[in-house]
Amino acid sequence: MLLDSEGLVYLCKQHCNLQSLIQTIMEPITYYYEQVNRHAIVVKPKQLLLNWINALYPDMAEDGSETTVYLVKERNNFEDTEKWLKRNFNMIFENELNGRHTDESDWPQKRTHKLFTTWFDTEIHTTVEDIEESPIRKN
Repeated sequence: MLLDSEGLVYLCKQHCNLQSLIQTIMEPITYYYEQVNRHAIVVKPKQLLLNWINALYPDMAEDGSETTVYLVKERNNFEDTEKWLKRNFNMIFENELNGRHTDESDWPQKRTHKLFTTWFDTEIHTTVEDIEESPIRKN
């Protein structure tokens, strides 16, 4: 049921304090979560990475369901974070490889951005909200 302004006023006079209702309507919306001053880069393995790791560890059969989220300094916009990733992909690439296999002699020796994008999908998120009350802890 839609009410016009007269109907709303009548309803409020009958059932509530109009001044209280107006004050409530005019108050700014309260945000429940705190935004973190970071952008998130989600890194998901693609089939070529899975083929490589499964060749090294045939009994483990990694399925690609494990993803990593990297929090990076907040930048002005999505494009700036995308540029940062293109310049700094190798540190993420090495971390992903090291998390799966620590013998660097088995890693691809020429780790280019093109190889990175064939081994991993990435998503950039510019809004990161902390919905927990406990503080973030770094290990």
